[in-house]
Amino acid sequence: MAGNFLNKEKQAIAQNLIDTCGLQRALHAAQQFGWHDIATNISEKIDQAMYSQTRH
Repeated sequence: MAGNFLNKEKQAIAQNLIDTCGLQRALHAAQQFGWHDIATNISEKIDQAMYSQTRH
């Protein structure tokens, strides 16, 4: 995971989507709007969450 570095505005959009909708719906919304960099960032967060769940 190289990690996409988003500018602060895009980070705020991604976090707002996650806080409002949850990870899966936030990813779907970002994809629907064509926000590929934000969708990639959210996808990486989903991967991280899944990885941390499997470690416990």
